[in-house]
Amino acid sequence: MFFSQSFLFFGCCFTGILFVVFFTLFMRSKQQEKIDSACINILFAQAGKAVFYFDISKGKIIPTKSFEIVFGDKVLSALNIYDDFTHVVFHDDTEAYKETVRKICSGNDIRNFKFRIAVDDCNEIWCSLTTMSIHKKYRKPIVIGALENIDRQVREEEQLRFKAERDPLTKLYNKITSEMLVTATLLDRKYKNTVNALLMIDIDNLKQINDMLGHIAGDKIITRLADCIRMVFRESDIQGRVGGDEFIVFMKDITTKANAVKKAQKLCGLYKSVFEQNKIPLEFSCSIGISVYPDDGTTFHALYACADRALYAAKDGGKNQCALYIDDCRAERA
Repeated sequence: MFFSQSFLFFGCCFTGILFVVFFTLFMRSKQQEKIDSACINILFAQAGKAVFYFDISKGKIIPTKSFEIVFGDKVLSALNIYDDFTHVVFHDDTEAYKETVRKICSGNDIRNFKFRIAVDDCNEIWCSLTTMSIHKKYRKPIVIGALENIDRQVREEEQLRFKAERDPLTKLYNKITSEMLVTATLLDRKYKNTVNALLMIDIDNLKQINDMLGHIAGDKIITRLADCIRMVFRESDIQGRVGGDEFIVFMKDITTKANAVKKAQKLCGLYKSVFEQNKIPLEFSCSIGISVYPDDGTTFHALYACADRALYAAKDGGKNQCALYIDDCRAERA
């Protein structure tokens, strides 16, 4: 009897000890998992990446703590309310984002999909999305994703591209970029059966202005013309400065030549003014030559040559006017 009671006592003690040991190991394991998870979140956050899980069956995104570190409270709150990024995606990128989500739900992995998240009413940040599906037997795949903050990188690239493509004084396209963009447009099938116009614009008497008033005054007159060009022409038209006092505008899909002439006349009227410095009044204006695709040429250089001839006709006719290229022999003032 004593032996059986002792055995039962020691058995209970041993079971209790095992329970304590396993419970301790279990708690340590859970604690280690939390530590490991926290470390992973910190590492990803330091790299500018936020980790999430995507529940395909519910279309729900489950963010980790790294989201708040990388993107702040607004994005994390939106995810907790709406379960996805749709309500914080910048409006211009919404359709592309929805298409990407459809691909993820179809089992496709995504690499470096770039889109913008609106962090407030005035600002958005560029992100890069990468996902990976982990397939398990008899279960739907688990999708793990990383959203990287690439805003600084994109902004720096945009600034470098802007400096490479633009004239530093007027911020219009420079000569090389203007020619490339016009050539690309002429090769685009979208514009094959359309009427397009190349306008060559030249400031009248800029050399005399520079000689009399200095290059600072000349620069003001140059930037004034650039401002007028922006006001008169569409944002989709290619606007560039191709020389010291020479500009070009390539008007896309203008329907008729008359539309180009009308815009040129408007620019001449808007730009003509009197510049006064040190009480010295000096009138300045511009002359414009116009060539038309496809009548006058189908390449940039052909259209440029025709517009140049028309420009000389405008200059010879008294300046402050526009001229339309007619044929190999002559140009006609408009």
